[in-house]
Amino acid sequence: MTETTSAARDVDVRGFIYPLEPIRQRQQWRLDKSMAELARAQQAILETETEMTRLQHAHDRQATAVAQALPLRLDPAAHRRALDYLAHLRGQRQQLDVQRKDQCVARDRLRQECLAQQVRLDGLARHKEDALTEYADEIRHRNSNEQDRDWLARSPFARPPREAE
Repeated sequence: MTETTSAARDVDVRGFIYPLEPIRQRQQWRLDKSMAELARAQQAILETETEMTRLQHAHDRQATAVAQALPLRLDPAAHRRALDYLAHLRGQRQQLDVQRKDQCVARDRLRQECLAQQVRLDGLARHKEDALTEYADEIRHRNSNEQDRDWLARSPFARPPREAE
């Protein structure tokens, strides 16, 4: 374990085994998967918005062309086709707007899911930190007891009393 907390710096924590590590790892994988889905959802929204902008520009150009051609009194059938095309572009843009709104709802749901998963992962990280601190305290206590026994074994109190001379 390379990451040592401040509470466990003075203790060898190589023997520490976090029993919930598989669960923490699985939660991390779920979060990573959800974050990737969120990124794809955001990219889809950007692509939809780009397409909406492209359609809006095409609509504006076509509307300008129709407005400029109107005083020239062109063929009424051609004028009707141009107006139908404008209506078609507006319809496509409205469909994309509905699609974008649905994508935004899905993105917001994914954001909430990612947030909830991050909260769970943070809870597991805090629990692991607490378990590591507890383990370090236990090791310190064990080392302290061992040092006490060692000191007592070497102290004058541990020697057998001398016989009276």
